Amino acid sequence: MKFKATVLAGAIAFGSAAYGVHAMGTNSEEANKNTQSAKISIDEAKSIALKEVDGKVTDVDQDREGPYVIYEVEVQTQNGEKDIEINGQTGKVLKDEDDLLKEQAKITAQEAETIALGKVSGEMTDLDLDYDDRTAKVVYEVEVTHNGLEQEVKIDAVTGDVLHVQKDEDDRDDDRDDDSINSSQVKVTAQKAESIALKEVDGEVVSTELDEDDGVALYEIEVQSNKGEAEVTVSATTGDVIEVEWDD
Repeated sequence: MKFKATVLAGAIAFGSAAYGVHAMGTNSEEANKNTQSAKISIDEAKSIALKEVDGKVTDVDQDREGPYVIYEVEVQTQNGEKDIEINGQTGKVLKDEDDLLKEQAKITAQEAETIALGKVSGEMTDLDLDYDDRTAKVVYEVEVTHNGLEQEVKIDAVTGDVLHVQKDEDDRDDDRDDDSINSSQVKVTAQKAESIALKEVDGEVVSTELDEDDGVALYEIEVQSNKGEAEVTVSATTGDVIEVEWDD
C-alpha cells in the first residue's frame, strides 16, 4: 500500500525584530476562516527545541501548513546546525513532514481504506493524507481501481465522512449512445438497476440512462438524496455498482 503525505501552503510575510519570524498561509478563504493562532510562544518553542538538541538557538521562523502554525527553530550544535520543527498549537516536535497531518487525523489509513471500499467497488491502489485547501480539512485521498476504471474517494480524516467521489474522466467514453450498445450484454433491467442504486445511495431516482463504455453496457442513474445529487453507475450485465460520483 502506497502511503504518502503532502501539505499545500502559500506564503505571506510579516516581520520580527529579533528572529526574522514569518508566516505562510493558503489562498483558501475557507482555510483562512479556520486559521489557528499559535498557543506556544517563541520563547517556549526555543525551550522545546533545546530540550530536543543541546546547543544555541540562532533563528526562529513561524510558518503555516494549511491553518496550522509551525515553528522552525534553528539550533547551532557542536556537530553543526539542526532545524527543529514544532507544532505551534501543541508544542510537539515534528519528526517528518506528515507528523502534523497525522496529529490532526482521527481515523487511520486502514480505516480510510475500509470506508472507501465500502463506498465504491474495486481495489485500493493509492492512499494519500493531505490538507485540502478548498474544504480546509485534513483528508485521505484513496484511489480505487475497478475494471480499469480509477476513482478517487476523498474522506474527512477527522470524522470519516466521505466528502467526494471522483472518477477518472479519461477512462470513460460518454460520447456513445444507446444504438451502439450490444443488447445481449443487458442482463439487468432498468428497474432492477435503480433498486441497486438506491441501496447504495438513499434517495429518489431522478433519471436513468443506458450507456456503453469500451464495449461494456451500464446504467447511469442520477439519485437525489438529502446529502446532494449522486450518479450511480451500475453494470447492465452483472448488476455490480461500478462507481458513485457525488456532485460538488
